[in-house]
Parts: sequence; C-alpha cells; structure tokens
Amino acid sequence: MSHRIPGSVTALLIFAIACQPAAKTETATMGAASEAAAPAGLSAADEAAVRAVDQSWAKAATAGDANAVGALYAGDATVMPPGMAAVKGDAGKFWSDFFGSMNVQAELSTTAVEGRGDLAFASGTYRMTLTPKKPGAKPYPTEEGKYLEVLKKQADGSWKIAYDIWNASATVATK
Repeated sequence: MSHRIPGSVTALLIFAIACQPAAKTETATMGAASEAAAPAGLSAADEAAVRAVDQSWAKAATAGDANAVGALYAGDATVMPPGMAAVKGDAGKFWSDFFGSMNVQAELSTTAVEGRGDLAFASGTYRMTLTPKKPGAKPYPTEEGKYLEVLKKQADGSWKIAYDIWNASATVATK
C-alpha cells in the first residue's frame, strides 16, 4: 500500500525543519561565551599581582602573621584544607587558629597563572615545615605539595584569594 503526500504538506514539512534552531554546541550548552566575546587574558601587571599574593602569603605565614594572611583572602573565601571540611567566609580565623598552634616555615613556587577579566587561577608547589608551639616540640617532617587558588580582582584593583585548596605530594625525611 502506497501513500502519497500532497506537495503543499511536503513544502510545509521542509519549511518547519528549516526553521528549527541549530543544535547547540558543547560550549554553548555549558553556558560559555563564544571565543570572540571572551574577555581578554590577564595583563602582565595582573599576573605579577597574582604571583605577589602567593609570595606575600608565604612571607606572612612564615612570620606567623595571621592578620596579613587573612587579608589576602576575599571576605567570602573558601579554604579547603586536606582532611578537613571546607571553611567558608572566615579564612582569617582559620589561619589565626592554625598559627596559634604552629610555627610555620613556608615556601610557595607559583608555576602557572591564568585568567580572564576579574578571575584568575594560580597553581604551584609548596614546601612547608610545621613545628607545634609546645615547649620542646620538634618539627614535623617537611611536607611538599601542590596548591590551586582561584582569585578575584577587587574594586580597588587588588587580587584576593576566593578559593584555596592544597594537598601533600610527599613528606621529606628530616635528619
């Protein structure tokens, strides 16, 4: 049995199919803007400022200056320490509590900084030795690890850490 579709119905079907929106690409379905509309990458000054945040962090941590470390974080920052629940919105208190019980020797080596507009990420490696602040306490073995930070540019042009996560790669034997 054969069915014949009238020409006007065929034309209507072709028109309906032609008027359908184009299939979304993977990028479009993920909510990303097109390459042409993407904000420019970080300027050399912004990249240097992000790297300076890491160096300021290491210097302040080694000095045990929780206020200076806390000032490097956005007010709503999330700190994600290894083996602990994330701490949202009170990075200064987290570091104040930490430095209250430990002396720290910290070195950060920022290996990559990238970003667009008012967001940047920095990743790198760290080396840290912690010594409990108890009389006669010996330092823990030196820890080496990696970190990843997301930073937001503030209204005043400064960069603040919005998300901070790190974990150990290895523990260095001490002699």
